[in-house]
Amino acid sequence: MDDHDEDFFSDDGFDDLPPATLLQLEQSAYRSTQAHQQKPSLPPPTRPPEPPRTFASRDIGQSGLANTNSIPSRLQSGLTNEYGNLDVGELDAEVFDDDLGSTSPLDQAMAFAEQDALQQQQGHVPVVDRDPRAYNHPADDYMDEDLIGDEPGINNAYNSLMEKLAWENERNKQAMEELAAAKSLAETKAGEIAIIRSNQAKLAQNYDRQMAALRQSMEEEALKNKKDLEALRTEGKMLATENAFLRQDLADEVMRIKDLKAKTKAVEKAPPVTPKKPKTLPFRDGFDDDEIIAVSPSKSAARSKQTTPVVPGKRKRQLSEDSPTKLQLSGRVREPAAEETPGTLSDDAMLLDTDVNEEQNQEPPPPPKEDISLRFMKRILDHRTWPNEERDLEVMASLTFPSEPERKLSSIVLEETARLELGNYAEGYARIISVLWSRSLKEKLYTPIPMFMVIINFLLGLDMCSSVPGMIEPVVPVLQDSGDVNGVPRFKHSPVWRQNLGQIRQTPQSQLEHDVNSTEALRLLYRMVSGCLHLSGALENFWRHIRYDFILMMLNCSQPIQDIILTLDLLITSIRDDSFGPIRATEADQIANENYIVDRVANLLSEMPQVDEGQEAYTKMEICNMRQEALSLLMAIAFPPMSPGNEHGSAVIANHPTVLARLIRAMHDELDSLYSYPPERDMHASLVNALMRLVYGVMQRHEGVDLQSKLGKVAGGKQKFIVVLTRLAFSEGLVLEEGIEDETVEMAHEMLDDAVNPQEAEALLEAFPSASRTE
Repeated sequence: MDDHDEDFFSDDGFDDLPPATLLQLEQSAYRSTQAHQQKPSLPPPTRPPEPPRTFASRDIGQSGLANTNSIPSRLQSGLTNEYGNLDVGELDAEVFDDDLGSTSPLDQAMAFAEQDALQQQQGHVPVVDRDPRAYNHPADDYMDEDLIGDEPGINNAYNSLMEKLAWENERNKQAMEELAAAKSLAETKAGEIAIIRSNQAKLAQNYDRQMAALRQSMEEEALKNKKDLEALRTEGKMLATENAFLRQDLADEVMRIKDLKAKTKAVEKAPPVTPKKPKTLPFRDGFDDDEIIAVSPSKSAARSKQTTPVVPGKRKRQLSEDSPTKLQLSGRVREPAAEETPGTLSDDAMLLDTDVNEEQNQEPPPPPKEDISLRFMKRILDHRTWPNEERDLEVMASLTFPSEPERKLSSIVLEETARLELGNYAEGYARIISVLWSRSLKEKLYTPIPMFMVIINFLLGLDMCSSVPGMIEPVVPVLQDSGDVNGVPRFKHSPVWRQNLGQIRQTPQSQLEHDVNSTEALRLLYRMVSGCLHLSGALENFWRHIRYDFILMMLNCSQPIQDIILTLDLLITSIRDDSFGPIRATEADQIANENYIVDRVANLLSEMPQVDEGQEAYTKMEICNMRQEALSLLMAIAFPPMSPGNEHGSAVIANHPTVLARLIRAMHDELDSLYSYPPERDMHASLVNALMRLVYGVMQRHEGVDLQSKLGKVAGGKQKFIVVLTRLAFSEGLVLEEGIEDETVEMAHEMLDDAVNPQEAEALLEAFPSASRTE
């Protein structure tokens, strides 16, 4: 073969084949070589970066014109039968390689279109088999949709792809706009938060500065008050000392006057004596010889002494120092005393009354301390407890403890009494009785307890001022234990006991010990605390020995109403500058105890006291009296009489979650009771006025209280609040509302204005057109 033949290659007739036949051959070759290779289709792209480029002609067969710029150069072969004037040329089969480069965005879009076409092909639209390599291989060029054909499935897939791409693009634009708006809003909010934090920091600094200034002023005021109190105490001690000296001087003068009076009476009642016989006076100068002898120093003692001769059977007359030769001037009697200065007796005598009868009525000076203790001992040992006619020691001689039956109670008392000192016999005897009392409670020997109560009451009456401070430690605990004997069973039958679940059960008489009277125990406690009111140390010591659970138990509605009233009166004495109630060890326990107390007292304004089994129910007047006592305690806590400006108690009431709401509910209930025109209507009206003053005063003193949230914690609280304020604000003081004070009406008006909006206020004015007060 020559060189020309070597350079010439024959196509074996491929040039004469039509383009469609060549394409079919290419597809058949591909199917025969790679029919067994299953290549997974690419997942649809989530977000194509940009839409594929479009072609100038959507249907070349219809227009007959072709835009060669939008067709790949390898397809411009001048084909005219199916593709117009395109010069397609030779369609050589190409071998696609799966290992070339990464898939371009356009190839991904074509793959997405192919998947849509395949899905439609599985349906009712026929699609001509195409080489999948033209759509899945990343390295080959894609075929123009005009070359592929005008099949409906591919066109629909392409249109769907374009719509999805446009929709994704629009959604991306919206997302970017929303992101920009969110960033702007976040920056705005960040700025606002920074401003708020700055303002909050300034407010905190101002608050700290004000609190520091307030603390400093309070400390200065407290120091000043402490100095004034010390000065007053010093002055009181000086006055007491001066008063004691004056009393002693007065007592001395009274004794001296009594002595003079006794001597005067003795002289007046002296037996008659023989009158003197007139003597012959030698000088006849008009003077008595006795007077001359008494004043003349020239007379000798022997010469001037003249005595009456002694006659048998006659009484010798002696010269008495109490002879009536002394002068009495200005109705005052003076006794010469060598040890006194002339001015001392005259100054003290100015304090005495010239009337002898008034001097006789004056009390004698107190005997020495030993004599008082001895006198107390005699009275104590001779004491009898009614209705016993025997002495207490004789009654104790018939009693023994179950744990020691061979030893009488009287023997224990005498043995302990023999060890006592005479410093304060009443206090020592009270300690002995309290030990016996405590042992009787432990061994449940309740028979002598009424006698022990009478003895302690008797000892308090002997010397309360000096005995009460020493009797607090032994007597106060045993009195509380005596109250627990019947108080605990009654509390377990109350609605607040966990086993009753709100049910009211009367306490059976079989569970009560009638020998132990809780009312008498509370009376003794109240009497003891009354003796400590002017002794600050003793009063504080008393409330340290009171148990907080005892107070809360005795304020329960199942206790006798008299016990509840005595407990309320007892609590009034516990109000201090910075606390009230029993004194606890820590500040947290003290605050919790104070909240329990105000909560329990507020419940008494709406609860009904329960009687024991077999007793008659309390009258409405007794219940109103108890509620008045409870309200008096709350008023004293909120506005202490000794220091009205103290805000500790009112702060406890204001910060409590439900007390204010319960006070308003009680006001509503009392006003409802007033409308029924009961016999005790005056007490209901006074309760309404006092409740309004308490609520209004606390709200004015603590303006930051959120009353609406507190009302929501009580059933019907908000509705009753509006109803009672409306009734009081538009009260005209007629028959049913008689007793409601004008001040109460004004307070209700002011609180109602703060509680309703303008529209509600106008509605109320329309509902009450005849109201005289419109402010």
